[in-house]
Amino acid sequence: MFKSGKVRLLLLLLVLGAVLYYMNNDTPEKKPRETVAPPSQQQLYTVEKTGAGSVADYTATAQRVHAAVDSGLAGAKLAARNVQEGRREVPRTAVEGAIRWHARQLLVSGDVQADAVKQALAPRLQGSGGVVLATEADTYQGQSTTRIDVGIRDTLAGDPLTIVTDRIFVPLPRKPDAPAPKLSGSGRLALIIDDFGYSPDTIAAYAAMPVPITFSVLPYRPYSNEAAAKALSSGHQVMLHLPMEPLSAAEQSEASTITVAMSDQEIRDMTAKAIKAVPGLIGVNNHQGSRATADSRVMRATLAVIKANNLFFVDSRTNGHSVAAETSRQMGLRTGSNDIFLDGQSDIAYIKGQLWAAARMAARNGSAIAIGHARPNTVVALREAIPEVEAAGIKFIFASQLVK
Repeated sequence: MFKSGKVRLLLLLLVLGAVLYYMNNDTPEKKPRETVAPPSQQQLYTVEKTGAGSVADYTATAQRVHAAVDSGLAGAKLAARNVQEGRREVPRTAVEGAIRWHARQLLVSGDVQADAVKQALAPRLQGSGGVVLATEADTYQGQSTTRIDVGIRDTLAGDPLTIVTDRIFVPLPRKPDAPAPKLSGSGRLALIIDDFGYSPDTIAAYAAMPVPITFSVLPYRPYSNEAAAKALSSGHQVMLHLPMEPLSAAEQSEASTITVAMSDQEIRDMTAKAIKAVPGLIGVNNHQGSRATADSRVMRATLAVIKANNLFFVDSRTNGHSVAAETSRQMGLRTGSNDIFLDGQSDIAYIKGQLWAAARMAARNGSAIAIGHARPNTVVALREAIPEVEAAGIKFIFASQLVK
């Protein structure tokens, strides 16, 4: 009996020990915890290891934001035009590597206020990883707009990060133009557009102008040949925009520029080379040149080559003390002079006013030459104002038709 009690007690102790052991050891062996990015970061970017460090790739989130923007615009019955997009990548600041995403910009078509666009976007952006970042006044190809920046806000390696994925341009309502001025008579007006060659942006727009345009093309620039070829194929005329030394050395924009320090032979060689660089040209006007065009020796050396190539010359008149036109006439070249610059300011209303001032000169004197530049706002202003100027009695012609 005593032994039996001891056995039962021993068994009970064994059972209790087993229970306590398993209660303290019923979980698997613990492993070291891995560092896991917060859920928000997991959703916003992926990490790509490269030989140059770590790339935080927000492309998938950017595409979700694009889709949300498109959905919001479609829901408001708004169309996106002129969509330009591409991959973006910038270096990281805290660690070696890069930040990558997809970005785009677009113009909203339709008569709508920017606030209405933001309201249409807000509910669609929820859950996409995107937010409206900012709203600012801006311009788009000469149009006054409100720009809505949409993108991603995040924290990367402990630092706040903002990425613009969508730039949305909303045109401002246009104010009605003032009634077109009346002219006292008719006249002929030649439009020379300078500085073709820097950019492709306005080449097609000027080529599509319904009136004669004289393209003045810089030599050696990335888009010089494209501008000349497009002008000729569209029925316009081409001049060489010959770089010449300005009064301020800091303003000189071209590496190959005729300067007063050059010898006559150096001037002749540089002029000849520039003429060969622009296809299809029939005349020349000076680019800058406020110092060079006031020097008769420099102009004689330059004009000798222009005459030998049977080209005409137009003095841009960047300096009131220019002797270029006078020297050109003395040497027997067909010559003209600029009467007015159209776009000393980029404001569209200002440029229109300058075109009307040129029209008044043409009506008063029978003809005039006006110079503008290959800039977006100048395109917009001319495209809108030219029909009214024509209706007032002004005939647009090429510069070649006014030189004598």
